[in-house]
Amino acid sequence: MNCRLCGSETNKSFAAIDGITLYKCDNCLLIFKAYDLELKPDSEKNRYLQHNNSEEDQAYLRHLNKAIQPTLPFLSSDMEGLDFGCGPNPVLAKVLTKSGYACSFYDPFFFPDLPDERQDFVFATETFEHFSNPAKELQLITALLRPHGTLTIMTNRWDENTDLGKWWYVRDPTHLVFYHKETFRFISEKYDYSLEYDDGSKIVILRKLVCR
Repeated sequence: MNCRLCGSETNKSFAAIDGITLYKCDNCLLIFKAYDLELKPDSEKNRYLQHNNSEEDQAYLRHLNKAIQPTLPFLSSDMEGLDFGCGPNPVLAKVLTKSGYACSFYDPFFFPDLPDERQDFVFATETFEHFSNPAKELQLITALLRPHGTLTIMTNRWDENTDLGKWWYVRDPTHLVFYHKETFRFISEKYDYSLEYDDGSKIVILRKLVCR
C-alpha cells in the first residue's frame, strides 16, 4: 500500500473504530483509510448536501473564526483569496468578503471553476481530511498561490495520545486522511512552505516560499 501523500510503501495496517482499516506511513506520519473504503462520487456529494452550514449559524461562525482570526495578520485589503473546498454554501468566503477581503470559492462538486489568477491566500477549512489524493491537491493549491501567499488549514489532527480505536473523526465515511503535526512539517519541506502558525490541534498556517 502506497501512502496517499508521499507515496512511500507501507504495510502497517490496523483496525480503528467500527473496524475501519487504516494505514500509517512512517515517512510522513499520515494515517489514511484503505482505498476500497472511498465513497462513490454521487454518495460523497450527497453526504455534503446534508451539511447545514450557514452564515446565520453563530456556532459555525465561531468555528470558522478559529481559522480566520490567526490569518488576519497576514492579510491586507488589496489581496484576493480563495475558499478551497467550500461545500454547497461558501460561508467562509462570504464572511471574508463582508469584512472587506476579496475571496472567491471553489469546490469540486458544487463550484468547480478555479480562478484564472494566482491568489494571495487560500483557506481550506475541514477540507484536507477529505482528500483522496492529498499530494495532487497540494500541488494544485501551491500552484494557485503567489509567492509569500498563505495557506490556512483546519483539520483535526492525531497525535500519540489519540485512541484511534475510538476516534470519532475516523467514522465519517468522507474522511480519508489524518495528519500529525510532523505531517505538516513534511508538507512544508516538500512543497516549499514556512510553517507560520500552529494552534497545536487543528489550525496551521503555511506561507509559500519564493522558490515556487
